[in-house]
Amino acid sequence: MKGILFTDFVDFVERELPRAADRLGTVTYSPLGSYPETELLALVARASEAAEVPAAEVLRRFGAHLFRTLATLYPVFVEGVESSLELLGGIDTYVHGEVKKLYPDAEFPRFEARSGAAGRLEMVYRSRRPLADLAEGMIRGCVAWFGDRVDVARQDLDAADGRAARFTLRAVPVRTPRRRATA
Repeated sequence: MKGILFTDFVDFVERELPRAADRLGTVTYSPLGSYPETELLALVARASEAAEVPAAEVLRRFGAHLFRTLATLYPVFVEGVESSLELLGGIDTYVHGEVKKLYPDAEFPRFEARSGAAGRLEMVYRSRRPLADLAEGMIRGCVAWFGDRVDVARQDLDAADGRAARFTLRAVPVRTPRRRATA
């Protein structure tokens, strides 16, 4: 995994789980380096235990934080995009393709995205890494970034080991109040 995830995780813990920051110890990562995912999972476990927050929740919260970081560092991916559904619908083709230019040796999860009815998107996440919780956090972070009203439902696939999940996103229609007829 690319070092930018590790440096951002340390930043996330310091900002959002300060009780857990000391538990991580002194860790130094290069944003351009590559590290095994087992190391990230060990950091998550330590932060989870120290903060008394389930590891899955730590990963989801970190995913939302990571989306904000990446959108800030690489605004080209969000500029001109109208909605979270638009961005997420092209994550596997456009976004991962462009990031691959920056980090040629990066390994990404696979997202099969299918648009259904208007305002609906289904994404199937598959990875050799057990990081569906991180993916869910990034999806929710994307929705928040755009300020969209979108329901996100998750169904774990296979053995529910975090390597495959289906995310169904549905735009919530904005209701306008009815005007009362005046006499």
